[in-house]
Amino acid sequence: MNGLGTKSKGNTPAGRPLNGRSPAAGDSRPDLSAIVVTHNRTELALATLASARAAADGVAVQWLVVDSGSSDDTPEAIERRFPDVQLLRAANVGFAAANNLALALARGRYVLLLNPDVEIASGTFAELIALLDARPRVGVASVIQRGGEGELQYSIRRYPSPLRAFGEALAPGGLPGLRRWGEEERNAARYREERSADWLVGAFLIARAEVVAQIGGLDERFFLYSEETDWCYRARAAGWDVRHLPQMAVVHHNTPTARPDLVAQLSYAKLLFARKHYRRVRAAAIRAALALRHGMRAQRRAFAVVTGFAPPPFE
Repeated sequence: MNGLGTKSKGNTPAGRPLNGRSPAAGDSRPDLSAIVVTHNRTELALATLASARAAADGVAVQWLVVDSGSSDDTPEAIERRFPDVQLLRAANVGFAAANNLALALARGRYVLLLNPDVEIASGTFAELIALLDARPRVGVASVIQRGGEGELQYSIRRYPSPLRAFGEALAPGGLPGLRRWGEEERNAARYREERSADWLVGAFLIARAEVVAQIGGLDERFFLYSEETDWCYRARAAGWDVRHLPQMAVVHHNTPTARPDLVAQLSYAKLLFARKHYRRVRAAAIRAALALRHGMRAQRRAFAVVTGFAPPPFE
């Protein structure tokens, strides 16, 4: 875990309900520890917390917010509106490291990593936890994710591979085998069914406490992007199922990654994942595919980062 000093406020007094039912007598462990990492964008962060709390009836929740170097009044606004939230302040240490600060304090049977730009559209945490309780081998899960205009976001993913990377560089869906998976990934009917996945987009990611205890928190080398790919990979390697559960849906008001620094960071994170988990030749092939992709599109900053001529924008 990151050893940065933090300032904690808003601790829930002993015996006080955690926005929902109180824990059973003699059992102070909540059902869920909900973690939100904020960085500016006050109104979205407040909407995220309000929406999540509205979906928490019947569930004992420990609310944890890590403000990662906001330059506006986001942490103060959260304290004013939600005084029972446990708020930690840190420098902008990266998404993975900020989540780890809260994971070190999480006491719930399940841990939810919730982006600060996500609102619950349908379903409740009580229903989601009941589903997970009935599926003891599911270690990590997510739900249907839609964009702000109601469009389906493709959150069921496969691990990176040289074939997929070269296919995306040359023509998305154009290589044998990749075309079929691309069609499946974008098939809305797949998202209406419960199914296993290699990894799930981490805007909404819930994990059993046992999984976190077994595999650890997020890898802090992933400042931004691919930290959920790595977490799901490690959970699968430890024998847990990673599963899409369509009984709940969220709206993710995500920021497009068209900015040159974010494009470069995304590819750097993909390369970091490949170097961590794959043999040298396979990782080198993914690096070559990423370099080809950015070279063909004249994305100079991303090309320089992938080829080693420039550091990643954030680390």
